[in-house]
Amino acid sequence: MFLCPGPLPGTVVDFWQMIWQEKTSAIVMLTGLVEQNKTKCEQYWPEDEQVYGDFTVTLSNTWTTTGLVTRTFRLQRTGSPLPRHIQQFHYLLWPDHGVPSNAARLLQLVEMVNDRASEALAGPVLVHCSAGIGRTGTFIALDILLKMARAEGSVDVFRCVQRLREQRVSMVQTKEQYIFLYEALLEGLLCGNTGVLADSVPTHISRLRQPDAQSQSNGFSREFKALQKFSELFQLSPCEEAQQPSNQPKNRKPTILPADCNRPILMSSLKADGSPGYINAVFVGTYVEEDNVIVTQLPLRETLVDFWALLWDYTCTMLVMLNRLEELDQTYPAFWPAHGEASYGRFHVELISEEPGAGFTIRTLAVTNRQQPKKPAREIRLWQVDDWPMQQQLPPHPATIISLLGEVERSQRTSQDSHVLVTCWDGASRCGLFCAASFMCEQIRSEGLLDVSQAVRMLKRRRRQMIKDVAQYTFCYELALSYLDSFKLYGNFK
Repeated sequence: MFLCPGPLPGTVVDFWQMIWQEKTSAIVMLTGLVEQNKTKCEQYWPEDEQVYGDFTVTLSNTWTTTGLVTRTFRLQRTGSPLPRHIQQFHYLLWPDHGVPSNAARLLQLVEMVNDRASEALAGPVLVHCSAGIGRTGTFIALDILLKMARAEGSVDVFRCVQRLREQRVSMVQTKEQYIFLYEALLEGLLCGNTGVLADSVPTHISRLRQPDAQSQSNGFSREFKALQKFSELFQLSPCEEAQQPSNQPKNRKPTILPADCNRPILMSSLKADGSPGYINAVFVGTYVEEDNVIVTQLPLRETLVDFWALLWDYTCTMLVMLNRLEELDQTYPAFWPAHGEASYGRFHVELISEEPGAGFTIRTLAVTNRQQPKKPAREIRLWQVDDWPMQQQLPPHPATIISLLGEVERSQRTSQDSHVLVTCWDGASRCGLFCAASFMCEQIRSEGLLDVSQAVRMLKRRRRQMIKDVAQYTFCYELALSYLDSFKLYGNFK
């Protein structure tokens, strides 16, 4: 690999000259063209075809997936008989001076780039961001260290970054990027590449079911053991607010607490000193969007108002409830009226409609906040799962979860800038399965790829008690297989 800064208007011709001279077949771009209203890089490629000095560049193909645009260029030099084909990987999930929130996708990119380089048998891969030091240095260091670990069985992160800085000042620019390098390396070495093409999922699951001759553990157990080891890292995240004496009674289980860096704060439910209110909840992402789902425990009587404040503050127009209150004890109060309307502190809730679904009940609620009388009533769609008995750890009917996901996704398309709130009795055990299912189904539709380990890693970064054992992890694979079977889509993902 080699690097350069993002091209300026006056260096685009030089850029293509360098690509040709070094026989490069792959470009990794780690910056947006504009970030925070500042131009970070000149667009050095055409939308169709353009001449840059002695070089004609033609855009042959563009493939867009979540966070990554892959472009293929045909590069022809005047007087040269044969063109060359260049592939650009434009990664869009890395903020300037920051780090990606999802190391798994960056690790996937490293694999893709190396696969391309080995196929092309051409010159070195070019990596660039804006200045060509922070993001670029971290990407190159990660690639070097992964290869070092596999070849030698050991790594030296400090020495690697030191050597890069001897060649170019400030490579791996920030402390945050240096820490991220360790975390991404740990994830890559422990969990590896666990993605599988959708049309290979049945064969892959059959292989994972086979026990190892020596250990008698199967592939599901091995993957989950690596995940658990990786998730130990997140035990270190401080939960200071959750552990405050005034907040401890608001936690159903003292072992399931939100890390300070991942929890929503309540702006319409303030403490006595005027500081933001607390609720036991965490943000999680879906495959296509960061932090657009909130996971929380079912409310206690003391937190009913906080629960509605959470829905109100974060514009949660979709609420997924994974338990039936009738099966729970009296510490699980109803938080909506059985008929008519009811008040919960300053929040007034009206039941507009109730109808049965496929294994769940669908309710429409209208909510107003008496402290904000000028704001119109907010309509909330509540889906409550009915056919998942409390005594069963896993959903007896995966089709119910798949059908429910479809309902929520259709509702999301018409509810811009709103969050989905997912809740269950402890805010982890059932919520984790639903959120993992959402991630996997979106990944299958977006890329024709299934990566259960990646889905679970994303969740465990935010709440490590989600997907708590091998049985739940195995169920994630089975649900993904049911999803593919239900739509008969294998051929569409080739």
